[in-house]
Amino acid sequence: MINKEKKFVLHMIFASMMIFGAFIVPAVLLCVRYHDYDEFINIGTICVTTLAIGYIGQKVFYYDVTRMNSRICFMTTIFTWLTMVFITAIPFYLSRLNLSIIDSLFESMASWTTTGVSLVGAEAMPIGLQMLRASCNWMGGLGIIVLALNFLPTWHFVGRTLILTEIAGPGFLKSNTTFRKTYRRALVIYITLTALQFCCLHIAGLNLSDSLITSLSNISTSGLVNLNNGNIIGYNLAIKVIISMFAFLGSINFSVLLLISMRRFRDIAKGPELKLHTVRILVTSIIITCILFFTYNRGMYVFKDFGTTLMQVISYFSTAGYKITNTGSWPASSVAIILMQMFIGACAISSGGGIKGARVIIAFKTSTSTLYHHIHKNAIRPVKYAGVPLQLNTLLRCNLYIVIFIVTYLLGALALSINLDLRTSLNTSIAMLTNTGSYIGQTATPGILDNYTAASKITMMFLMIAGRLEIYPVLLIFFKGFWKNDTDIR
Repeated sequence: MINKEKKFVLHMIFASMMIFGAFIVPAVLLCVRYHDYDEFINIGTICVTTLAIGYIGQKVFYYDVTRMNSRICFMTTIFTWLTMVFITAIPFYLSRLNLSIIDSLFESMASWTTTGVSLVGAEAMPIGLQMLRASCNWMGGLGIIVLALNFLPTWHFVGRTLILTEIAGPGFLKSNTTFRKTYRRALVIYITLTALQFCCLHIAGLNLSDSLITSLSNISTSGLVNLNNGNIIGYNLAIKVIISMFAFLGSINFSVLLLISMRRFRDIAKGPELKLHTVRILVTSIIITCILFFTYNRGMYVFKDFGTTLMQVISYFSTAGYKITNTGSWPASSVAIILMQMFIGACAISSGGGIKGARVIIAFKTSTSTLYHHIHKNAIRPVKYAGVPLQLNTLLRCNLYIVIFIVTYLLGALALSINLDLRTSLNTSIAMLTNTGSYIGQTATPGILDNYTAASKITMMFLMIAGRLEIYPVLLIFFKGFWKNDTDIR
């Protein structure tokens, strides 16, 4: 007998399978378009199977949920993501690439977690698998749980709780009614940005298939799966600007995009995170441009260098990780600046990775408040974010997350250092945990990953999903109390 909790989890998993099957239809069509019938059979079989099983399963395990606790939300999120990763690994394993099980899982995990890393060069990867990866990038950037909510009965009661286990960050949804409207508007915005980027790229000179693949992968800040190294050095300026602009939009808080759509510009001005994100990008670009100017005596090329540097900085700060210029020739000081900023990453509630700007702001204000109370012990000075006083529980969660993030990074680097040198281990760990996929001065290309053992790839996969799901859902499955039954679901 399947209890209520398992029934709910299974319903969400099967709904996600059905959505996955529907979203890889373009990959099947591209196989036909380019006469790749081997991959057509491979991907087409997965497409039909997941559609059928997903549709039947979500009907069989249909359950009307009106209340649930956080434990079930976390369980639903982690099991749904792991199921999607295992299913997506099947077409990679059955393809003509001759990938091992571990390598297939690695490609799948990188796809879903929007990590711009691959074991296979773009020239070797069939067009159908490129489209499959881009589709998974798009779903992973928005969140498969977010999409699966459409098939959840009375989803407006539990959707907010469930979404915040997949896309964590300061909340902006204050009621079920507001959530329903906001949820639908967010989907429309994400789809609109993707379609707009597709049109712009095609007008700028990319063919239809490259425009579609690039749009799906770039708006989710997962790099460019149809290019080796995500290398767009050879593209014209218009394409570079378009890619950089939409990578920036994908890295900012979704609430900002929602407020723009509602024309609430004053509310946008109150938010400190977008200001921090923008200032970080501009200041870092100016500093690196000055370093390049004085190091290489660039003279009249300073403005061109600033434009190129700005687009490259957006790439790393959005955790997209594509390559605009040869960063391997940058001075060590420039590399150090970028690496430190990669820890922060993008904004909260975005498709980007990292600690997130909102948490850094809260941590900084907590530190200054603590120092202030050391001087004025009886003073009452609450920590505020966007003018709103924060509760102690919120402060603890934000600061604890930063500690856990750094500890996870160090443990990941330690595990990787068994087979790699220290510098590579540290760089790879932060690149995987922030879902950037590449680090400054070096990109994770097929040749470089040849030196990585199966154990290293498993470690990298753990870091990828931990970074994408913001660590907590992944770590909780290792706690005994997480698996204890409760009745807090109706």
